[in-house]
Amino acid sequence: MRESYLIREMFGPTLQGEGAHAGSACVFLRFAACNLACSWCDTDFAAESSTKLSAAEIAERLLALDIHRSGVVIVTGGEPTLQWDAGLATALADAGFRVHMESNGTHALAAPVDWLTISPKPQFHAGRFALASALPANEIKVVVDDTVNEGTLVDYEKRWHAAQRFVQPCMDARYAEHLARAIDLATRRPSWRLSLQLHKIIGVQ
Repeated sequence: MRESYLIREMFGPTLQGEGAHAGSACVFLRFAACNLACSWCDTDFAAESSTKLSAAEIAERLLALDIHRSGVVIVTGGEPTLQWDAGLATALADAGFRVHMESNGTHALAAPVDWLTISPKPQFHAGRFALASALPANEIKVVVDDTVNEGTLVDYEKRWHAAQRFVQPCMDARYAEHLARAIDLATRRPSWRLSLQLHKIIGVQ
């Protein structure tokens, strides 16, 4: 069990911007550090200038942020599974939070969460990272660029039996092309839905 966790930021109250819970009130816990480095990533997860906090300190700060008592914390990063453990899971549960985590799917969970979103991105890393199959995914969210096709989605359906499945266009210089591709994929495979980054559209953190 860790004595402290490297935290990039905590903020809220705000809204979840993506996936099955888009538009829902929450607070955010963002870990520093990631085992991937996607060129289009809009998240600053650098360890430099991040803060080391204990599980109790994290829970206390999140409770102070959650002024409207949503009771939901989005745990993300970076890659949250690199630090997530039973100590922090217990502290957040005792504070009354439901934990919604987003992971890149390369690591097993060291402690349970209430909702797990897997957002796999192997196409951006040339086979350097293997995806874990035995993950209790509630949701799959695939970032769509021109390498993602129906076969890609079928492979993910077989790997993770999640009830919620989303395609989300990669937000880079070719966003319009990726959006058109994501729309086409959602049309061709009705078990998948289109996810847009609502927080960017409406201008919230």
